Amino acid sequence: MSFILLLMIVFLIVMSVLQQNAHIAEQWTRSFGRQYTKAMSAFNSNFLFSITEASAIIVIISCVFFLGWGFSFLGNKKVWPFVHRAMMVTLIIVGTVTMYNASVGFAYTREKLPIEGYTGEIKKEDFRAIAEYFVEDYNNCAKELGIDEKGELIMPYKYEDMIAKIRLEFNKLNDDYFSDTVAHPKALETSGLFTTVGIVGMYFGVLGEANYSTYSTNAELPFCIAHELCHSIGVMREDDAQFLSFYLLSTSTDPLLRYSAYYNTISSILGITFYTGNSDDYDEVRNQICDEIKINYRYIYNHWKNKMFLYDLGNAINDWYLKTFSQKKGTSSYNDTPTEIDPGGFVITLSNYQSIYFKIYYDNHI
Repeated sequence: MSFILLLMIVFLIVMSVLQQNAHIAEQWTRSFGRQYTKAMSAFNSNFLFSITEASAIIVIISCVFFLGWGFSFLGNKKVWPFVHRAMMVTLIIVGTVTMYNASVGFAYTREKLPIEGYTGEIKKEDFRAIAEYFVEDYNNCAKELGIDEKGELIMPYKYEDMIAKIRLEFNKLNDDYFSDTVAHPKALETSGLFTTVGIVGMYFGVLGEANYSTYSTNAELPFCIAHELCHSIGVMREDDAQFLSFYLLSTSTDPLLRYSAYYNTISSILGITFYTGNSDDYDEVRNQICDEIKINYRYIYNHWKNKMFLYDLGNAINDWYLKTFSQKKGTSSYNDTPTEIDPGGFVITLSNYQSIYFKIYYDNHI
């Protein structure tokens, strides 16, 4: 057992070194990583329940059992039996980390995402018109979908139909950078437990499985699912997964998917109106958002208000995890990049989300 544990640790160290080379990381992700996660995803699609969730429960119970068993020996001054059980727990943990690294760890340091936003001339005279264009579409989506008496956005079809629609959006991606196998996301039966620490979705590469929380609201859920599915096709960096999710949903013809894209990013395109040269533009455009959306925002705020009471703990753990996998910004990677301006107050670089908004706008206004 000690030899296997040592071998895993050495393998883990070697992988950690190799991952720092983008070319090696890219080749590994496209070869072993892709084939492994595709095989696991195909296997797990045969089960209706979350294999990740079931495995986590089994692993936790096993570790507690072995540690309890080991401490019982330690209480009787039997050191070696205790060491043996402790090593079994260590082997389970190190083995899981090693497999995670081998399956998707390299994808964190692979080459740049081959999707670009707007790269043309940035004309501030268009800023307000662009923001108003998307606010109008946001309003149209809200009015088409409607909200119920509680303020929740009305789901126009079954959840499995929504998931199928999201998965179809991935057909837009025809670059070999992406895996051609999109996972089948599954609901977490213990969503309430995950919600307390701020987890509304996750992708576990060892099992090639994407999961989502049933506690998410209808406005948030499509974007969350799209994000986890981005991980399943080899896009592991959180900022890339956010960017790609927004691109896929914002260019959809489905109003629910576009609404979810807008809900998660509308502040970014509203923010561009700060740089029009007219100090009233931001408030005037923001006030064009319809009452249905405002009511839905209040509903979502109240929905989450008392559910994430251990959010800071979960965020701290996730921040450490992301930084361990070379994402220097940690959990800030989920946020949009800043709009860069020169000393004169002129925009020189759009944020990630703004670049998608601008691309869509100009593609439709040529």
